[in-house]
Amino acid sequence: MLLLSGCALTSNNNSIYLTENLAFVLTPPPGEKVGEINSHLVEITNKGKSHRFIAQVEYRNNEIAMAAVSPAGVPLFDFRWFDKKETEVNQYVPLPFADIGFIIADMQLCHWPLSMIETSLLGTNVSVSQHDNLSQNQIIWQRTILDNNQVIIKIEKFDDGYELENIIRGYRIRLTNLDKES
Repeated sequence: MLLLSGCALTSNNNSIYLTENLAFVLTPPPGEKVGEINSHLVEITNKGKSHRFIAQVEYRNNEIAMAAVSPAGVPLFDFRWFDKKETEVNQYVPLPFADIGFIIADMQLCHWPLSMIETSLLGTNVSVSQHDNLSQNQIIWQRTILDNNQVIIKIEKFDDGYELENIIRGYRIRLTNLDKES
């Protein structure tokens, strides 16, 4: 989906459909994330094509703000997601690889605690599991979301970030921390 260039407002729809029958309700940042500012190299692979951008994300009470630039420094988009009002989106170039709603959902699926993910999934016959991966020392944990016993999303947490694979939509997103403390 392409958004129009310039300033646009998206509807106050806090639900992202992961499958036809499974919605993920976007939620405000957990208390431990409020006040954090993170920088990530974001790599999205979709249909054999890879796209990269640098994102700075700020977590506030009932709000998530993100600004994204190309690796060359060209502004791509920024948004402010609010829990109780419309999301403000500024898109400076067409982004055929990105849907802002899915970017927000993917960030939450990676960063939010498992208990918040479980309560934010709306559907029947949905399950979420997370376990430490002791067989591969680079992976801290793996999280899996199933809909009707079918894996739809796999997330792996690494020392330097996350990798999320959306099996249904056929894309992979890698978030590599650029923060000094990582």
